[in-house]
Amino acid sequence: MNRRDFIRQASCSAMGSTTLLSTLTSLGAVNGALSGSASKLNSAEDYKALVCILFSGGLDSFNVLIPSGTTVGGDNGFNDYKNVRSDIAIQNSASLLSLNNPQCSGFRGQPCNYGSFGVHPTMTGVRDLFNTGKLAFMSNIGTLVEPIMNKTEFESDLKKVPLGIYSHSDQIMQWQTSVPQSRDALGVGGRLADLLHASNTNAGVSMNISLDGRNSFQRGKDFAEYSISENVDPNNVGITSLPSWWNNTGILTDTRNNAIDSLVSKTYANLLQKTYSSTTKSSIASFQVFKDALKRVPSMSTVFPTSSLAKDLQAVAKVMSVRQALGAKRQIFFVNYGGWDMHDNLVNGLNQRLPIISDAIKAFYDSTVELGIAENVTTFTISDFARTITSNGLGSDHAWGGNSMVIGGAVNGGKIYGTFPKMDVSNSNTQNISFRGNFIPSISTDEMYAEMALWYGVSPYDLCYVLPNLSNFYSYSPNNYPVGFMNFNATTISNEDKPQTCLTY
Repeated sequence: MNRRDFIRQASCSAMGSTTLLSTLTSLGAVNGALSGSASKLNSAEDYKALVCILFSGGLDSFNVLIPSGTTVGGDNGFNDYKNVRSDIAIQNSASLLSLNNPQCSGFRGQPCNYGSFGVHPTMTGVRDLFNTGKLAFMSNIGTLVEPIMNKTEFESDLKKVPLGIYSHSDQIMQWQTSVPQSRDALGVGGRLADLLHASNTNAGVSMNISLDGRNSFQRGKDFAEYSISENVDPNNVGITSLPSWWNNTGILTDTRNNAIDSLVSKTYANLLQKTYSSTTKSSIASFQVFKDALKRVPSMSTVFPTSSLAKDLQAVAKVMSVRQALGAKRQIFFVNYGGWDMHDNLVNGLNQRLPIISDAIKAFYDSTVELGIAENVTTFTISDFARTITSNGLGSDHAWGGNSMVIGGAVNGGKIYGTFPKMDVSNSNTQNISFRGNFIPSISTDEMYAEMALWYGVSPYDLCYVLPNLSNFYSYSPNNYPVGFMNFNATTISNEDKPQTCLTY
């Protein structure tokens, strides 16, 4: 165990702790004064929440959003799709759920290859949200250090490429940190909390709430996630378990103590002991705050399905419903629904699991409407990577750029942003880098996160802290947004802030 790992464990995020105390500042925590964005939030009711849904394992998103009808060039888009995907394709175009007049425009000068689209036959909720303008697709999105325009730039090493583009461990982390050149970066949600935590009136409750325990997305310099379970009620929330080393005795404890003693000077021994004790007390105090707040959860008429994803999102809705009791003007939630590494049994697997996604997301959006906060909540999906568009005979394998969803009342929905790639594995397709069909992303995770961060209340001058690589893709100017999928009509973006110190990782 090195000192950094020890400090992370001492943060007790596994216990549901909400902050690293200011005593850790001397060990490298960022100064709380970096909260210039928070000072710009209105004192009146100004609630906003981001909900990140991770589909861990690598969702085959080219069987979620599917071209249909005639291409821009006159070819049949569904035939392109079916020919290249063969046995893992939806076989009948009539079974697709049609998206009404999806507006698809080329991104960064690339052509829009298809003019009409549908979604998987089981995803009625997603279809309905898209067609009512509450859901947008980010097409061919993925991790990028800097724009890579074509296969030549990729193969000739003219541009920096993310670490391990086909690696689960690398890509699942990089989607959460948006720093693809590092394996030890802070998370996007954690950086947001570093900046905006002061907007919440109760400093004892974290902005970041996780339904999946510790995660990379919510790891910041100052703040850790508060972990809860799906069984949200006044008697079952908050501290779920102690760190694995809490009850260890004997030689294992002695070994760890000796290792820690050799890494941390005696000067810090009392500091860490006091910090651990104080953080544990903070966790217990936060538990009590949550317990008291959850007594006020209103009765809701929205019916959630019985899947684990739906239960997690229902728990999120309950916590949102008592946001005022928690003193929360800004919240970030993290949910994980895994099982998408389908190298075989892909068709049956998607038939079983895609409706779970669709129904859960639709129910959650409906709950935000019922709570009167649909305009205040933006939900988005991420996954390790997309899958190859060709079949391996049983399923699909690891690829790169894919399709994600953004949902909410403030989303300019009913549109497809980015550039859906040509369903073609030939050398003439400059976005394709493999005979299996692996696409260079046309839109970066940085651009998606930056747009949501601006909507969320981050100053344009603080974006460089949240997203260290953003300047490679985007430079802020009034009424110029990274992608265009958020509605900023009700959001005031201040241009008065002075530039903050931007960290690299």
